[in-house]
Amino acid sequence: MTIKTLSAAIGGALLAGAGVYAYLHYADAPSTSTTTHYPALQLNQKQAGEITSQSLLNLSNGVRSAVYDIQLEANQLVKVEVKGPLRAQISALHQDQLIERVSAEEACLACSTDQAATALLFKAPSAGTYHIAVSGQDTASFGPFSLRVSELQQFAGDTLTAESDLYDWAQGAPVAYPLHIATDGLYVMDLKAMAPNLDPLLVLKASDGTEIAQDDDGGEQLNARLSRYLTRGDYQLLATSATGDNQFAGGFALRIQHQELNPELIQLNRDGGELPVDGQRRSGLYSNQPIPFTLHLDAPQIVTVQLHSNAFIGSLQLGPYRSRSTQNTTQQIRAYLPAGTHTLGLDGDNQSGLYELSASGETVSPVLPHKTLRPNQTTTHRLSANLDADLFTLVIAEAGQYVIEMDAERFDTYLQLLQNNQLIAEDDDSGGDLNAALAIWLEPGEYQLLATSFDSQSQAQSYQIRIYED
Repeated sequence: MTIKTLSAAIGGALLAGAGVYAYLHYADAPSTSTTTHYPALQLNQKQAGEITSQSLLNLSNGVRSAVYDIQLEANQLVKVEVKGPLRAQISALHQDQLIERVSAEEACLACSTDQAATALLFKAPSAGTYHIAVSGQDTASFGPFSLRVSELQQFAGDTLTAESDLYDWAQGAPVAYPLHIATDGLYVMDLKAMAPNLDPLLVLKASDGTEIAQDDDGGEQLNARLSRYLTRGDYQLLATSATGDNQFAGGFALRIQHQELNPELIQLNRDGGELPVDGQRRSGLYSNQPIPFTLHLDAPQIVTVQLHSNAFIGSLQLGPYRSRSTQNTTQQIRAYLPAGTHTLGLDGDNQSGLYELSASGETVSPVLPHKTLRPNQTTTHRLSANLDADLFTLVIAEAGQYVIEMDAERFDTYLQLLQNNQLIAEDDDSGGDLNAALAIWLEPGEYQLLATSFDSQSQAQSYQIRIYED
């Protein structure tokens, strides 16, 4: 490849396929059309380099590049990784054609947790010499870097097992893998993109093709992760794209891990049971199915229930109350509960993994009154900073179309309407400004109305509720 031809290819690559071809040159390079050779790279060996003011120049945008040669066989799968102070772009070229490219930002979003590294995966379409161009992000990008091209072991068609770790290449269609599980247990399956703009989707199926679970963004960034308790047997894994099967193109990594569990650390029964209201965190194993717990109160209390898990995104329901996310890994309910036994549901959205659960109570004096609402009323209330929501019983005597409005001056109101603890309607801003409003047909009966704020409140706030027939 000549300097002029390579210049056009890299120029087009750095302009992200805009079709603009720029001429690049080395300082003092001859302006001939003879084939130019660049420093040679060896597979699985580190190469030091640096972008300087004498490096190859893109005359269109002023970005500098360092170019290397490497010999590859047909269908060889390799990973190019650049580390160091330089925030790099990487381009792979062959026979005047751009094979693959990635920028530092795309690499960090798609495939690398190392913020100082840029990684590019590509599959050689034919045997020959390939050019690897390491470029700066902009005209001010200079500095040293280390470059390594590693050969990756591709999937050879064997059945996957626990601890399988492979790289593969998609060509615009899903890729299916047989999976054998030899031991009952908790397994984590990660599908990671190694190409820009690839949003992975991982699907787990039974041996007969019945879907068991799927995940899109449960891993880091846009990557997919399934955490499941699996029994011994045969399964299928399908790797594809969340944006469509035909968008599944480029390199990816698939890893399966068996999570060892210490039985002594599992304090909660997998089938549920009573959860003491004592503030202590207790660990448990969630294995794909919702778990019912019970809370017993000898007196009315404000109860706080917290769920912590790094393995799955869980949710809680305590009667009509549903949990809120207080952190990425924590769900919480704060509710006033009367004396008696209450049911707490834990749902992990068809995932599996370890979690911690706690419940604490605070005695209330005097006891909070039960609140009942009826149509053609306007009532004023005060939402406590210690509660997620105020709970009302809404009594409807005649079937009809009703409007329920919640107005507040100082916070974003939110309404949830339930019957028998099942959500039937909710609203945030339909009442104008930040006020909530529900317009709904209701049959005669009793409903539960939760009045809350869209965001958590640090202090008590006043609000009004109006209910009328439309």
